[in-house]
Amino acid sequence: MAEEAAENGNETSGDGGDSGGVLKKWGPLAGVVCLVQAVLAWVLIQFVLKDNVPNQPSEQLIPETQEVVIRQGSDEASSNRLPFLYVTKELNSITANPAGTNAERFVVLDVQLGLEAFDHGENPKEDITGDLENRVELIDKISKYDLKIKSTIVKIMRAKTVDELDAGEIQRVVDEIRNILNTEIFDLLFVIDEENKIEIRIAEVNVSNLMIQ
Repeated sequence: MAEEAAENGNETSGDGGDSGGVLKKWGPLAGVVCLVQAVLAWVLIQFVLKDNVPNQPSEQLIPETQEVVIRQGSDEASSNRLPFLYVTKELNSITANPAGTNAERFVVLDVQLGLEAFDHGENPKEDITGDLENRVELIDKISKYDLKIKSTIVKIMRAKTVDELDAGEIQRVVDEIRNILNTEIFDLLFVIDEENKIEIRIAEVNVSNLMIQ
């Protein structure tokens, strides 16, 4: 009996030794195989993702933004100088009755015209806006039409409702005043021909002390 037990113990010990030997023999190889598989999987993923990315420069993948600039004067308006401010008493405290008020309400405002000027006698034409304060003859030419400028503004204001003259909408009215004054007065007053080479236009209209009563 003792001999059988010893033999059984030897057999068990032999089986454990065989298992340990297999692990020692094939374990490193299995680790290498797993590492190779992981590397191949990574390469495959990188290749597939690369094929799905558009072949464009990186800066083209950024959404294009556009800068919108609102110019209130002619296309030649310069961004590095201010317009000449035309101020006259005729454009102070302009009063008009808004549309739909049955003359029971009225609007009061002061207006200044920001002018820009160009000399077409030069090639290329010269921006002379900064010299307008010294060109008395040009300012006098405009001042003769002060009442017409005022009446044009009053006409525009009378056509607007109180809601259209609200602070949130007044800029549209101001733009309309500028466009109409240029078309009906300044474009006719400073026609470029053989005798006149000076162009003066309204670049901006400044409204202040606006009150609706």
